[in-house]
Amino acid sequence: MSELSIERLESKITFLERHIEQQDRVILELRNLLDGTNKQVKELKEAIEGLESPQSDVPDERPPHY
Repeated sequence: MSELSIERLESKITFLERHIEQQDRVILELRNLLDGTNKQVKELKEAIEGLESPQSDVPDERPPHY
């Protein structure tokens, strides 16, 4: 292999290593964002369920005019 070919391969490897590191950082950021979003969805779901629970305890009675 010529010196030029080796340099090109080394350059490509360096580029790919940087690219992988960047992807790792982005994936970690997205994972953290997803974890936070999942937590918010869970909290909102629990809040909605809390709002629905007292209403479901009220008996279904006819209004007095019936």
